[in-house]
Amino acid sequence: MVKFGIISYAHPHALRYAATIKASRRAKLVAISGDGANANVARMEARKYGARFYKNYEDLLRDEDVEAVYIAIETYRHKEVAIRAAEEGKHILLEKPIALTLEDGREIVKAAEKAGVKLMVPFNPRFTVPLRKAKEMVDTGEIGELEYIYTISEYVRPPMFLEGIDTSWFIDERKSGGGGFMDTAPHGIDSLFWLTNSEPVKVFADIGAKIWGFPVDDIGTALIEFKNGVVALLTAGWANPKGYPYGLEIKYYIVGSEGFLDVRTAYPDFTVYQDKTEKIYWERPDVSGIVESFVDAIIRDEKPPITGEDALKNLAVVLAAYESSRTGRAVKVEL
Repeated sequence: MVKFGIISYAHPHALRYAATIKASRRAKLVAISGDGANANVARMEARKYGARFYKNYEDLLRDEDVEAVYIAIETYRHKEVAIRAAEEGKHILLEKPIALTLEDGREIVKAAEKAGVKLMVPFNPRFTVPLRKAKEMVDTGEIGELEYIYTISEYVRPPMFLEGIDTSWFIDERKSGGGGFMDTAPHGIDSLFWLTNSEPVKVFADIGAKIWGFPVDDIGTALIEFKNGVVALLTAGWANPKGYPYGLEIKYYIVGSEGFLDVRTAYPDFTVYQDKTEKIYWERPDVSGIVESFVDAIIRDEKPPITGEDALKNLAVVLAAYESSRTGRAVKVEL
């Protein structure tokens, strides 16, 4: 049994992680802190789950009962909080992206290594059932040589449409690092690393405020070339309008020399038709897969499936994509 604390409900993903940790037979949610946005939600969740509530993360980190933390605070505070968690000997599940800059990300990785704690950044697609099957078929050569991947990494409703949650920091570039592409593309980038089993070489991208008129970008498209010759086209962002039936949409077209895989949806769902049409996901194995694999890494003293180094490489691609969009040229990925 690994005892968890949750630091902040600034990111709405904290709602799902709290429920998943609570439901796990091998994890226990013992503490929640109210740092950053949505402190009132954090307090209510602590009461709901019978966890101790702390006004700030420093008090939570001093709780000797806490062995691991899920950090969902605003991105610009990732470095500050993650390094303190490492110094207190807590294992770290850190919301994506790892940091605003590669330098800050490297400091987080270095702090975790120095403290001997596990560090994992959660990227969901590789934990979905259809994509796991696709990965198996690619690895066993069932579609021949992998040639090309097109993915809608994530199309979601803008976080600002969520009711009862303050997500204003998402449209403050100083706090978030970017908009819809920064928020959603890291998931798809990780899945491309995983599917291609290769390193990114260069990126050509177009990212911008094209739909909603926010002060940050809402959608982007990136063409990524890998060392093994695979070319991937990734689109990601806040593309789904309020009335669209899907709150979250992921698609993959995976082309090999001898076959083609068409992953239309990563999650089992059914459709509700009333005043509006809504797709209801009846299973989300991705978050439970992330939590359980992180618990495995702690208990078995093994590397987590997604390491801090993986998250740094992911951020390098995201930042290269933004640079490419600004300059209008292909950008080499500096790892």
